[in-house]
Amino acid sequence: MNSGKIRRIAALSNAALEKKRLATEATDKAIRNLTSLNQSITVANVARLAGVSTSYIYKYPELKERIDSLRNQQVPVRTSQKAASNNSQTTIIYTLREEIKRLNTMLGESKNANQLLIGKIYQQQETQNLIGYFKSENKKQAQEIQELQNEIDIIKQELQFFQATKVHHHPKIIPLNNNIVSEKIIDITIYSEIKSQLELVGIKLNPTLTKLIESSSVQQVKNAISIVQETLLTGTKIRSKVGLFRKALESDWMPSQLDEEREVNQLEATFSEWYKLAKASGLVIASQKTEEGIIVYEPNGQAISFENMLERGWTLDYLQLQNQR
Repeated sequence: MNSGKIRRIAALSNAALEKKRLATEATDKAIRNLTSLNQSITVANVARLAGVSTSYIYKYPELKERIDSLRNQQVPVRTSQKAASNNSQTTIIYTLREEIKRLNTMLGESKNANQLLIGKIYQQQETQNLIGYFKSENKKQAQEIQELQNEIDIIKQELQFFQATKVHHHPKIIPLNNNIVSEKIIDITIYSEIKSQLELVGIKLNPTLTKLIESSSVQQVKNAISIVQETLLTGTKIRSKVGLFRKALESDWMPSQLDEEREVNQLEATFSEWYKLAKASGLVIASQKTEEGIIVYEPNGQAISFENMLERGWTLDYLQLQNQR
């Protein structure tokens, strides 16, 4: 129930009480006048002097009984003056007592009306509290929906990227002078691996670079990536990593390092990026390079190898995804 309806109910209740109070005061005054004038106290006389209808007096049994009681107490005009005086005092006392009863009744009615209004107010406050709770829950759900939408947008971007690069699941053989050349970058697993390696060295794919990769063999692309990695590890300044990668791929350059050396350097480069994210997320607190390999220390002081951490699922791709959220 809204506050406007509560106020209207209170106004009607107060108006009814006020009307009854005024009518009761008028009848009391009429009774006192009839008593002081030693006139007959009847329903008709009281109604006439009070300015109310006789039906109004009959509407309230307690008022009718009071008038009958006072009429029975009256003595004929021919009785002595002393008896009339005593009866008048008795009538006045009775009238005052009745007035006290009437006022107490009105006070009780007013208290009940106030209790009703207080109950309505409490009910309205509980409704407001529920509204506040639902608003808070809606806000939380809106935040969760936004987070899910962000994840959906990321997945859509990855899907659009794969569609734009026209990645297929079957090998594509390109004939050249009636001879068959090496297979191209078309297997989705190999493509994902190469994409990750390019991101590690800071190269982002674009349509032109993607087209060049698709026209090259897997080994040519891996060689070009290795050349960029070797150049970075030597500390040589590179004007454009993308430019170096394209030149190496177009010219079919061969890396100077052995596979074993390149794997070690690549592992160290991967670990460097992995360790930054792992430490920032509280996954590890320190690392150490040993003859057996790289080990890291968990927050509880437990030592574990880098390879075991990867096997547990704490890969670089996973940490990068967690860092984006």
